[in-house]
Parts: sequence; C-alpha cells; structure tokens
Amino acid sequence: MVKSNQSSEQQLRQWMGYTDILASSFLILMLVTVVSSLNNATNQKPPLIKLTEAQSFKFETGSYKLSQEFKNRLNRVTTNMVSDITKYRIDTIEVIGHTDGQPSPGISNLDIKLQNQFENGGELIDGLLTGSNVDLGLLRALSVAAFLREKLKHKEVVMPTILAYSASSLIDSNGKYQPADPSPQSQRRRIEIRFTRNQDLK
Repeated sequence: MVKSNQSSEQQLRQWMGYTDILASSFLILMLVTVVSSLNNATNQKPPLIKLTEAQSFKFETGSYKLSQEFKNRLNRVTTNMVSDITKYRIDTIEVIGHTDGQPSPGISNLDIKLQNQFENGGELIDGLLTGSNVDLGLLRALSVAAFLREKLKHKEVVMPTILAYSASSLIDSNGKYQPADPSPQSQRRRIEIRFTRNQDLK
C-alpha cells in the first residue's frame, strides 16, 4: 500500500513537472509571437500618398488655393490617414509640392509676407506671390499641410508634426531626379504625403 502511494505521488510530481514545462513553453511562444509582431510593425514602411490631377486633386494654374472639390477629397484621405498614423506610430508628416516645368512668372513676396501666415493659421493668407516653381510648389504644400493640421487636430490621434517642402519640377512622377521641360505635364503636378517617425531618422 505504501509503495502504491509513493508511486502515485511520483506520477503526480512527474505530471505537474510536465504541465509546468508546457505552461512555460506556451508563455515563451506567446512572448516570441508578440515580439515578432512588434518588430514586423516597426519594420513595415508606411504608405506614400500621392494626390494627383488624375484623382481630381487639381490646382488652378499658378494658384495655391484648394478648391472645394479638392478639400472634399482631401478630407476623405485625412480620415484614412488616422489608422496609418496609429499603426506605424507616425510622429512626422511631410507634404511635398511638385510642379511641371512651365515657367512661373512674377516677383515673389514670400520672404516678406509668408511669415504672417503663422500668425493667421488655417488656410494660407491671400496676396502671396510666387516668382518660381519652387515658390508655387511650396505654397501648394503649405495649403495641404494647413488643411491636414486643421482636420487631424479633431481626430482621436496623437498630433504629428506636419512639414511642407517644395520639389519644384525636379522630380518626375516615378520619384527620379529628372528636371522637366517647359511644356505642360499634368502627371508631374502633384502633392506627395510621406509618413516618418523619429526612430527612422536615428
């Protein structure tokens, strides 16, 4: 009888040992899965958003003002951006204005008047004059950036820094350095929205 009890206790201890090993293995497997998922999310690249004339994101010739149709479409894009900002832990959005090679005549007053924009907030102030495609690309990027900033602040998302740049007519629609000729080229006229995060810059 004593031997039978000892045998039962030994079997019980062995079984408990097996269950401990199984439980530990399961926890390790879960931990590896979670870490792997986090690494995959970190290494994934967020999408590049292109606002093209073919999608009805169109500016009037020489203008940086957003039409109502442009705003309506951009509002839908902004709504979809919220999930990307959260998913990829985005803290910076870069808005880049691209133009074609048609000359942008005139005398720029941006050095004098653009600083007033930061006091005005929201949409760009009237009366800004461009003297080049660099100026025009920048103002268009600033218009889109101001719209995004206004819309995103009302969303349930950590507000990223939004920066505006101009690529002028130097980059083609495939992202290659290819200065444009002076002819109209609608495929070059676009706004690109890029997502970045600080750890990508370290």
